[in-house]
Amino acid sequence: MDPESSVKRKAALWSKDFLLACLIGLFFSMCQRILDSNLASFADYTWNSKTLGGYLTSAFCIGSIVMAFFSGRLVDTKGRRNCLFAGAFLFCISTLAMAINTNPVLGLISRFLQGAFKSVLIVAVSAIVSDVVPKNRMNEGMGYYNIGSTISMAIGPMIGLTLAELSGYGLMFSVSATCLFLSSALSIGINYEKKANRNGMPTPKQPKEIAETYSGIWKLLEKKVIMYSVNNTVYFAGYSCILVFVTIYAQECLLLNSSEIGLFYTAAAIAMLPVRIFGSKIGDIRGVLFLIIPGHVCIILVLLILAFFAKGNYPLFLAAGVMYGLGTAAVMPAMNAASVVDAPAGRAGTANATFFFLLDFGVLFASAFFGRLIDSADNAASGYTQMFIISIIISVLSLMMSLVLFNNKARERRRAR
Repeated sequence: MDPESSVKRKAALWSKDFLLACLIGLFFSMCQRILDSNLASFADYTWNSKTLGGYLTSAFCIGSIVMAFFSGRLVDTKGRRNCLFAGAFLFCISTLAMAINTNPVLGLISRFLQGAFKSVLIVAVSAIVSDVVPKNRMNEGMGYYNIGSTISMAIGPMIGLTLAELSGYGLMFSVSATCLFLSSALSIGINYEKKANRNGMPTPKQPKEIAETYSGIWKLLEKKVIMYSVNNTVYFAGYSCILVFVTIYAQECLLLNSSEIGLFYTAAAIAMLPVRIFGSKIGDIRGVLFLIIPGHVCIILVLLILAFFAKGNYPLFLAAGVMYGLGTAAVMPAMNAASVVDAPAGRAGTANATFFFLLDFGVLFASAFFGRLIDSADNAASGYTQMFIISIIISVLSLMMSLVLFNNKARERRRAR
């Protein structure tokens, strides 16, 4: 084989495996968007409790956190495709259980299991993307991969709202499970690990000599990406209130219908798309702070609008959706790409597991704390305003952390350790 042609092939971004990973990411994100944007409404409708709606998300995060201790090592040692198929299929089964369940305790158990299987799924598909995308195009690759999240943002919440209104929440869960089944089916076609074995080439699994240099908890977590992951957790906690509660906030405080709320997510998705396609390429050239700083500013502006200016001003509510899309599209993929690039060779699965393991703490805080805050406030409007103000403070803290962590000198020092 011509060495030059081999290098060219390795530098290519699009491949069958990357395309399948992007499709899997699309269907998984569709399920996530349908559920995340409607669980608070589901709990309020079924059990008349916003607190329980927050707890459903918290149970999901706890399951994900518990499993994240093991998912990175499983993915690095047992193979990406095997873990991806198992995670997607079992996530599908536990989601179907939600469709036939009306008991809140069983609902919490189902959500815990969903979180555990989601952890395996997301770490496996993220590791596949890390394997097949050239390192010098990682921001670009992460941007294209996250286009699935953009599409699901545009239509997922609307699909969930429409299904719930027309046929009830059981059908909503069934459609979400179908998305996960498609993810598990597509994973069968990812075979670059088998090809590597057949040709006698190293696979992306963790080499034994690398594994032996780690001991204790560091076999399960990657220390070089801990601070990046903590920063992303704080950032995610700052805008998780939008992810979990904006639908029911718009219903109760802004008195909007499903179509009007759905356009918030559509506006966000339209704004996301150019950032996914073009912004990620710029991040590879100019550095991740070029994306992270304006992304934080956008999220802070969204929270200010929702806290003080959105009521009675629907165009401004949609403008908040645009800024929400810009902020979420810019920051998290950039942080994820930086963590993968800075991780040691053979530890992509563990690095991704560390990144997503800590991220779940942000959602756990937001869903549990904010749900109880809203229920205990003098009135719903006051509770939502307090929630948005606290989130602004968290987002400012995340921006300050980013300025310290993501400058080039700080990254070079961490790589050298």
